[in-house]
Amino acid sequence: MPHCGQTMRKQKLDPQLTLLDSAQCFHWRKTAHGYAAVVAGKPMFVREGEAPQDAAYFDWARDYEQMAARYAQFPALQRWMEELRGLRVLRQPVWEALVAFILSSNNNAVRIRQLVWKVCALGPQMEIDGAPMRGFPAPEVLARAGADALRQMGCGYRAEYLEQTARRVADGFGLEALRAMEYGAARERLLQLSGVGPKVADCVLLFGCGHTQAFPVDVWMARAMEKYFGMGGLSRERMREGAQEIFGSDAGLVQQFIFHAMRTGLA
Repeated sequence: MPHCGQTMRKQKLDPQLTLLDSAQCFHWRKTAHGYAAVVAGKPMFVREGEAPQDAAYFDWARDYEQMAARYAQFPALQRWMEELRGLRVLRQPVWEALVAFILSSNNNAVRIRQLVWKVCALGPQMEIDGAPMRGFPAPEVLARAGADALRQMGCGYRAEYLEQTARRVADGFGLEALRAMEYGAARERLLQLSGVGPKVADCVLLFGCGHTQAFPVDVWMARAMEKYFGMGGLSRERMREGAQEIFGSDAGLVQQFIFHAMRTGLA
């Protein structure tokens, strides 16, 4: 077993792929000298070719090459993980992942990014690397803004979901507690919130709560499960369960490589 420091030195981060292209977060921006965002109300900045300062956010201690080696029975998956070397699955603040993925419902990545940026106009703003950056508004702020204002931003039917969920969180719905809960229990809890269906719940659990076995299934993943993993004719729920049986606690991490390969034509 390699020493943690040795593992970390082996890691590679492709910030363009991870922060802008992989559709797991939507408020990072490329700046003159790197990539920047306001995360949990604080500035975060990453330079190309450098290890990130916030190791936890970038899941930096995990050895992705070692993970890929566990799946030799799936040569296509190993090839994608090699070609997408530098892609990492982020560990975002739960609230920020929740807002972003409620907005993701029936949307494409470009449109999600536009909506997230508009909603973040209600949040903290600061300059990072000479560029104006915006962070997510607190639940109380989003609840006060209300559905009408959110609808005017272009959120459509998601505006009501955002307002209702923001009120629930502002009133004490424990998002942070989801991290320590067992995956199934956390999923059931999240599904109680407005605008959170099975796919959104799994996205929040994976990208916000660190439940790496969470396996979001959308149209791209359903196609991949049918074509490469022998799950033709199964429901999306059964595909999720099947993937978790195959990949265990790596399911969500592997999912991100499959998802990106499918949506970009690499697969």
